[in-house]
Amino acid sequence: MGHATNLYLRMNEYSDAQCDKAQYALRTENVLLMSTDQRQQYALEMELIEERLKPYRVDITRELPEPKPLVAINGVCVCSRGNISAIVGESKSRKTFLTSALVASAIAFPYRDRDGFETVASNFDRRVVWLDTEQGEHHVRKVINRINHISGAQRVGRVVDDRVEFYSLREYSPKERMAVLVDSIHLNAPDIVVIDGISDLMHNTNDLEESDRVVGEIMRLSTLYNCHIICVLHTNPGSDKARGHVGSALQRKAETVIFVHRVGEASIVEPQFCRNEPFERFAFKVDDNGIPMLTALPTDKLSPDMAATTILHDMYGGAVERQVLVQRMMNDMSISLDAARMRIGRAIRNGSIIADGDILRLNTA
Repeated sequence: MGHATNLYLRMNEYSDAQCDKAQYALRTENVLLMSTDQRQQYALEMELIEERLKPYRVDITRELPEPKPLVAINGVCVCSRGNISAIVGESKSRKTFLTSALVASAIAFPYRDRDGFETVASNFDRRVVWLDTEQGEHHVRKVINRINHISGAQRVGRVVDDRVEFYSLREYSPKERMAVLVDSIHLNAPDIVVIDGISDLMHNTNDLEESDRVVGEIMRLSTLYNCHIICVLHTNPGSDKARGHVGSALQRKAETVIFVHRVGEASIVEPQFCRNEPFERFAFKVDDNGIPMLTALPTDKLSPDMAATTILHDMYGGAVERQVLVQRMMNDMSISLDAARMRIGRAIRNGSIIADGDILRLNTA
């Protein structure tokens, strides 16, 4: 039995570091045992592999400028080129209102006393493609008019804002919608793309393979065209988790995931997952003209997780079993089991409550 064979059989006895060295030695010895033709063939194969890997290799010597945000809230980057993001919330939580206000504010013309979100930095030299998969044309036109109003296009005399292209895809198949997405990006070369209803780009949002394929294609388009793609989708009922496998895939891949939920007449906007610094949560209301306007955070219910921390402090002195707190919140607030768990989970994630096994404690640090 040759030395190389002995080395191969003994590799399972080695540590990881020893195994790496053994594999290198085995490969080197095999090359030395090759004929001249085999060595030439081996060298050619290595060159081909190196050429295939070249597009994916990270070159740290290449100068890379800092990404400039396309959407920033109070100076914090939310959406940058070559990335995707998600805006999630329950039905009627005003996801489309929020998205239209963010995008319109980001492309607003510079004038005083503009409506919309003044906390969003604006640059009017940008293009937008908006795909709506859910609403009829009447409601789509309302979104267009809202964006034209907030961006200031109407004030500067633009009846039609040629910076924004809208496509209504309600009655088409997932395959046709995806084709329109690709063609519209290729034609318009936008800076920002909105897919209002990404779930409608697939047949089954719980199909793992289909979800990964759709999210992968969206990431590819954002990189290829150096744009940012905002995906709007629902959460599961009574939860802050984006719906289906597609929601899970987006949470893993997105630069930013924004969660919006209703508290009375106000909608609360929170950073759920952020690769960059998270922005400060804020609230907005919709005025009589259908325009989203910033408003103060509700003082009685600052956010859903405040209820968990308040009950934990006032009723249990700062520590209690998780199930006891869940049951108390369900009884006192008349909410479902899922909603109580969601609010406790959010309080744990933002650090106001610490989970110690089955015991929940207020973070007093």
